[in-house]
Amino acid sequence: MSYQEFRKLTPHDTFMSGENLSYFVGGYFPKADLMRILRRGMSIPSDEVIASEFPTVKQRKGMIPFLTLYSRCKNVREHVFDGTVRPYLEVNFFFPVIYSRDGREPERLCSFMPLLYLDRLFQTIGGIALGLRKEFHPKLRVAEDDAACSFRIPNILNSSFPGSSLEEADEIDPFFAQIFTKPTLTYSYFHRTDFYTTQVFNIKNIYKASADIEWNYKDTVIKSDEHTFCNLAEYTFTCSRAMGYNNYFHPEYPVDWSQITGQ
Repeated sequence: MSYQEFRKLTPHDTFMSGENLSYFVGGYFPKADLMRILRRGMSIPSDEVIASEFPTVKQRKGMIPFLTLYSRCKNVREHVFDGTVRPYLEVNFFFPVIYSRDGREPERLCSFMPLLYLDRLFQTIGGIALGLRKEFHPKLRVAEDDAACSFRIPNILNSSFPGSSLEEADEIDPFFAQIFTKPTLTYSYFHRTDFYTTQVFNIKNIYKASADIEWNYKDTVIKSDEHTFCNLAEYTFTCSRAMGYNNYFHPEYPVDWSQITGQ
């Protein structure tokens, strides 16, 4: 990217892009346990907000829906310095949360990404420098045969996706698509609250799938059940640079959510 092109960039323009093959898994997390990991300014959306913003999701007492992405990532490119990294594995999580900076600012529905698991050290360090809360897990493995595909991290994550459950689908579940129409919110190792614009598009080769999941996070064990829902799909993603509150919501850099959501 030339210096002239760099000067024309707005904070919401693409900083990173790539191509993923991912299992999208929808599940439910106990609200009381989520409260323990939320940071200053974050709160759990009301049932009314969830029903309005994610109308297809089943409401469960004391639970909040969330998305997990189990991804094989390739052609991931950082656009400013024009560098492409080698393929890697990534598991990340998105929770709907309300963010209000000081109680006087508007309440904003965001998609909170508390952490990411990766199998490559370089990508982990690079992500941390960009404000993402990444964890390096060299024992993160994916295994696939005719029977199933699995992602595993010993003592943390055990997931399996039976191949026999795959059924062709026209689109991913609406909840998964709607998660990416909200500002992505993170809390970095540097104790910064950062915002990103994340987009997922060119979604293809979509399948409905089933998932057998056990995830141990901060002494909360989440297991799949009859309410778990899942898609397998290929797609392109883009991500902006990390921004503070003032930059992200600055009127000079508005996000065209109609372009992102297609509405």
